[in-house]
Parts: sequence; C-alpha cells; structure tokens
Amino acid sequence: MICRGVAGVRWVVLTAVVGVVLSGLGGCATTDDGPRFERPEIVPNYAQTANRFNARVERLDRVWASTVVTIRTPKEHGGTRIDQAEGYLQIEQPDKTSLSIMKLGETYFYLGSDEEGYWWLDLSDRDHKVALYGLHAQATPAIVAELGLPVHPQELLDLFALTPLPGRKTAGAASSVVAPGTVDWDDQRGMLKVTVPAKWGTRAIWLDPVTMAPQRTELRDGRGRVRAACDMARYTSVPVRGDGRVPPKMASQYRVEFPASQSRATIELYGTMNKPISSRAFDFQNLVESYGVDEVILLRPERAAAKRR
Repeated sequence: MICRGVAGVRWVVLTAVVGVVLSGLGGCATTDDGPRFERPEIVPNYAQTANRFNARVERLDRVWASTVVTIRTPKEHGGTRIDQAEGYLQIEQPDKTSLSIMKLGETYFYLGSDEEGYWWLDLSDRDHKVALYGLHAQATPAIVAELGLPVHPQELLDLFALTPLPGRKTAGAASSVVAPGTVDWDDQRGMLKVTVPAKWGTRAIWLDPVTMAPQRTELRDGRGRVRAACDMARYTSVPVRGDGRVPPKMASQYRVEFPASQSRATIELYGTMNKPISSRAFDFQNLVESYGVDEVILLRPERAAAKRR
C-alpha cells in the first residue's frame, strides 16, 4: 500500500452522497402551501426548546439502517444525471459515522469518521482502490472540498439534526449564564426556528413545535449563505435494543442539497434501530486492509495549498 501526502486522485466523487451524512438530510422544503403549524401563544425560549429537543435525540445515540440513495447531479451540457445505490448507515454519537454505497452486493464507496479523522474509500476501480484520509483538527473548506463536501466532517450529523443542541454557557466577569443559540417563530414556514453556531458559520433548524421533530436544517457560512440543506420526512419508530419503553422516532427520508454544486440526494432508511455496532465499521486501518486499498492519500493543509498553485 502506498501512502502519499500529495498525489493525483483517479476517482469520481459522488458529491451528493458525501453529504449524507449522512448525512442526509429533491431539495428544499416548500413554503408555498402556507404555515404548517399555528403560532403558539407563548414561543418557548432556547433552554426550553433545547431540553425538549435533546430528550428526543437522547436514545438515538446509535443508529443502524439499510439505505437507498438516489443522487441527482447536473450534466455538463444540461439535464440531470440520476444514480441509485443501496448501502448501510451506521452511527455512534458523537463522532463515529459509516456509510457504505453498494451496487449488486459490491461496495463501491465508503464514507466514515471517528473521533480523530474522516475518510472516503473509492473502491470502484478494482485495479487501484484509493482511500482519502483527513484529521478533523486540520479540516478546512479547501481540504474537504476534495471530497465534494461543503461542510466540516463533524457537521454531518448536525445536518441530519441528530446531535443534541448545545447547552448554556458561562460568559463575562460576573459569570452570567447565556444561551448559545436563539429561538424564533418562522411565520412563513409555521415552525420554530433554532439558530446555533456551527463549525464554519451557523446552523438553523426548523422544528415541529409540538413534538420537536426536526423538519429542515441549513448549514450557513459566515455571510449567511446556505452551504448545505436537509429536509426530513416520514418519521418512524426506532426500536432500542434492550429498552422496553416507547421507541423514539426518527425521519426515514432525508433530502440533501448542496446549492453551490447543484447536487441533490434523497436518502431513505429502512429497518432503522438502535443496537450495538461493530467497532470495525469505524476502524479506518481495518477498512483499508479489509477492502484491499492500494493507495492512501492524506488530506493535509500543504496538499490543499499545492492544488491552489
């Protein structure tokens, strides 16, 4: 196996798939049909909203599901290319993700991450399988752009609104407690809108005011432009292994859009459950060896700088 810091990449990134993360949350939610919900008499504050939302995702700390991914990308000379594949999604919060993309039982692509880094395996060329690997701490927009990704790898679960909202923080000499985000009522969409900081800008989440189920997420840059958007639908129960309580609910359809590349993906989940997941799914070295990867390319700052020259 060859491991290089700077090397040519001979592979085609399925841009929309990378945004799944999951990922993922067709395209934008329509607002033409009027508000979905009536404005409540009292709009909850951030602490109240975060507490209820976090209670929803508490038992979604592990997620396993089979997937069907439909990818829509613009063709160079007009029109849209549509591809469909199957696979498996596996998540262990807060940092471990795994998405395999398969055709006819063979794995062609594998997106994943753990506490330290993230990776993309391109197994489509059986004669030369390539893996890209980067560290979360070194991730920059220029580096992850090589994966066709307009978001920080650690923002993928945020895009799917599966991570807890941040809690209150202390600030100022008087140690005053401040909310890390804001809550407003969106009259146009007829939903609660929560805005919190993100890795590269801000994140906006629209919530059902009754159940706190997320309906849409947008990751925005420092100027407020949407980097990635995800709409959620078709909520289903997620059985929790060893837990006899009423199971939590999670969307089974995620529609992802990357405005800059005009790429879109619809990710549908089947058989979703919370159960123990093999650590091998999140072990990069194990994946490289198991799939017989021929070349590992390290996504480093100097690589991104060299590509810009």
